[in-house]
Amino acid sequence: MILSAYPRSVLQQDGDVDPAGEITPSGAAGGVQKACTAAGCGYYSYLQGTSMAAPHVAGVAALVVSRHGRPDPLHPGGLTMDPAAVERALVGSARETACPVAPAPTAPCEGSAGFNGYYGSGIVDAAAALEQPVG
Repeated sequence: MILSAYPRSVLQQDGDVDPAGEITPSGAAGGVQKACTAAGCGYYSYLQGTSMAAPHVAGVAALVVSRHGRPDPLHPGGLTMDPAAVERALVGSARETACPVAPAPTAPCEGSAGFNGYYGSGIVDAAAALEQPVG
């Protein structure tokens, strides 16, 4: 679960925020949060799925390239790395995670802790990915 910005209008439609912008009891139970500044308020909710995982994995991939990449002759100042080596670092360091048991999943999750429909090859681990041998 990733705490992410979430539209107030959708939270209101779902009954998690009232018309005055206050978090309702159901919103609080679901982890909805509100942060306000002089410019206005932002709302946040816990989300999951590929939309949340992809930016984290992409960020860790960038860290791996920044640590293990080599100078890219086509892009001075940039780095390059074999994509298969980046993938090996990510998959080899992912924390295996079994299908959830409780609360009951909203969609079926099949497979083992090593690879399943919810977590793929596991949950990305930046520190471990940086320590993976590459090459």
